[in-house]
Amino acid sequence: MAPTIRLLGRPEIIDEASDQTGVRGHQAWALLARILLSDKPLERRSLANELFPDAIDPLGSLRWCLAALRRAIGSSEALVGDPVRIDLPEGTEVDVLALRKGADGLPDDIGDLLEGIEPRCSAEFSTWLLVAREQVAASISARLRQETLQALAGGNYDRAIRLSEQAVRRDSYNEGAHILLVKSLTQAGSLKAAMRHIEDTTRLFEAELGVSPSPALLGAVRETVSSPPAGVSANALARTLLDSGRAALAAGATEAGIDCLRRAATEAEAAKDRWLHSKALQELGIALVHSVRGYDDEGAILIRQSIEGATDCSAPDLVAAGYRELGYVDALAGRRPEAAWHLEQADAVANDAEALAGILAVNGFNLVDWGKVDAGLDRFEASLEKARQTRNRRREGWSLGIGAWGQLAAGDLDTAQRWLSDCLEIVGDLNWLGFRPWPLALQAEADLRRGARPDKLRDRLFETFALSCQIGDPCWEAAAARVIALTYSAEGDLTLALEWLAQARRRCTRETDHYAGLLVNIYADQAAIALQAGQAAQANALARELLSLAARTHSDSFIQTAVRIIQSTDGVPTGDQSVTRPAAASSPSPD
Repeated sequence: MAPTIRLLGRPEIIDEASDQTGVRGHQAWALLARILLSDKPLERRSLANELFPDAIDPLGSLRWCLAALRRAIGSSEALVGDPVRIDLPEGTEVDVLALRKGADGLPDDIGDLLEGIEPRCSAEFSTWLLVAREQVAASISARLRQETLQALAGGNYDRAIRLSEQAVRRDSYNEGAHILLVKSLTQAGSLKAAMRHIEDTTRLFEAELGVSPSPALLGAVRETVSSPPAGVSANALARTLLDSGRAALAAGATEAGIDCLRRAATEAEAAKDRWLHSKALQELGIALVHSVRGYDDEGAILIRQSIEGATDCSAPDLVAAGYRELGYVDALAGRRPEAAWHLEQADAVANDAEALAGILAVNGFNLVDWGKVDAGLDRFEASLEKARQTRNRRREGWSLGIGAWGQLAAGDLDTAQRWLSDCLEIVGDLNWLGFRPWPLALQAEADLRRGARPDKLRDRLFETFALSCQIGDPCWEAAAARVIALTYSAEGDLTLALEWLAQARRRCTRETDHYAGLLVNIYADQAAIALQAGQAAQANALARELLSLAARTHSDSFIQTAVRIIQSTDGVPTGDQSVTRPAAASSPSPD
């Protein structure tokens, strides 16, 4: 039998006789994690410099640690050579690698990477370990969320409660985890426990964060009860309510639309029409994700339930749409590997060009913010082709507008301008007011980067900001505020630039389901402009926050950005200094 290596929680190696074998020192465990989690073989000299910077004989210390690890693993062929080859015995189980691969099942009370291990090492290794810990923690949280959704969809409420309780213990300030726990308790029939948890969570948030949870937390215990009119079948009523709900949403009557869709789901379940119930759940879930801020978690639960029902009644179009939407929710939050998995499932069952257009668009959205810009733009190009082929102008407009964000990331300003112009034409033709601020903000950023006068751009940016505030979309408000900040920065007014960036950050995080990719860009702009303004301590603190956020949300291209700013401000004392939150800008603000 092969050994088991556990790096999550207190690290240990368990041999084939189920006995724990000892490994002395923090350095050895840190070395093992560094080798196992690296994407490529590492040279000995590099490892020695990272882990033993103060040793008299760094390479000798490295050899000693490698030998100790080989003894514990029980193989003389593991961890040898230069670069160091892993070559673990066949069948060796490594918990952190299994987590990366998405293996089924999570142990109860899963720990963080190398708990209790704090090696004396180089600044380079400290940064690597911080990033690795954040990435592993994000993966665990994402897996707990995904398995909770699956348990809820399958009616395994006891497991859903255990998983969501674990998620809450790991991050007590993550409102999404609390929402899933409340929903799990509600579905299990424990309404009193659900209400008690809402009360406890509200007290916690108000005492520690100074804010109350969003209405989505209380909404997680919602129970819709409706009775059909006399003489009307539940099936007919469900179809009518489904159509009415979709029409109300299209007309902008969000509350009425959501209520109709909730009642449609109730009636479809009463009619025992599995397809119709799945369709109603999916439409309701999508509406909660796209039309109501802060309800992504409840929406994801409903969409996951719809996938289960659609699979049972062989409705691949509903399955594909459901996985696409779960991919979007994960991509928005920065859970990129999970988004990619959901989109793979969607692609596997999609059976027409229109479905593929949507899947490709969300895939592009995920890849661009993952830092895989070229691959993301390829997906957007393919999405546009299929959207035009099927005459789906709304999908085409979305792909053009969101895809232009990728073109800006790639530095292709000409293509970005062309896509944004086409997007705005479609938005105007469809009277799609709710999406309009995004392409307008990006168009101004592209113009700024091409040398347009900042003060001329601000006039329309203030209008865009005002429109975003009227719509009430935190992401669009933050996007407009960010570009306003960039115009001030271009003029050298760094104080106003930082004030508007602080406002952009507050607005972006106003709801729990914020756009992670945009927030990362705002942090990066804040850190860079603070550094430019000579505020080294603040730049250092912001860069450290950026590093943590970029690691958690798999925004790989920003990790090195954060590291460079941290290194350039090394030696600046930060102590207990918190990041300054500037007051609102003195420029016009419509709210």
